[in-house]
Amino acid sequence: MCISLELCLGLLALICGAMAAGSFRLSGDYAAAINAVPLFSWMRQTPLPISWWLWLSMALIALLAVNTVLCSVSTLGTRWRRAGLMPLLAPQMMHTGFLLIIAAHLLSSTGGFMEQVVAIEGTVIRLPDGRPFAVDSIGVVTSPMGMPTAISSELTTGGNDNAPKRVSISPNHPWLADGYGVYIKQAEEYPYRRALLEIHREPGAAVALAGALLFVAGNLVLLYLRSNVRERVSPEVDT
Repeated sequence: MCISLELCLGLLALICGAMAAGSFRLSGDYAAAINAVPLFSWMRQTPLPISWWLWLSMALIALLAVNTVLCSVSTLGTRWRRAGLMPLLAPQMMHTGFLLIIAAHLLSSTGGFMEQVVAIEGTVIRLPDGRPFAVDSIGVVTSPMGMPTAISSELTTGGNDNAPKRVSISPNHPWLADGYGVYIKQAEEYPYRRALLEIHREPGAAVALAGALLFVAGNLVLLYLRSNVRERVSPEVDT
């Protein structure tokens, strides 16, 4: 029962239902704040009648992770030395990738950091580790209709024992420094030049990338193996 595919599908359906029920009803200040702080910080600060769907989703995801581990152990135990190496490893690569993705979200939800700062030219901001950086300039390119078409900012980083360094950031090119990222989200010229900067720390990013690559690799190996099986079976059917 604990390793059945039916249980896995049932848990996935319950997770989707819980998230849909909670997210569609979420509104007001709590809805605005959920994307501004790490997830577990939001859950701890939000009353249970509002955050219940996330707590339920977390419990269901934990059960799904246990189901995945037990399924892998059972598969390895029953098919060990009875199947080839790649047919045996491909599903386990997918399972491991899925578990790494869950672990990555857990890391970011507990140890992540997010802060938004409105800055003008000349503003000095400090990262959570104490490292300062200065906003030297803010660039805004506007269309003839007055709408911004491109935004950027020049930063001077460094301080303490680090030599000053000038970097340029734009929406798709943040400044990354020892686990922290500084992103420019908005900028405007009037009534004066100012920009909305967002400081991120995602400790689970590398783990999530590893999990995604492993999950995709497992799918590709499984697809290759199944295509080979079909090619071997087709000539026999034709004859």
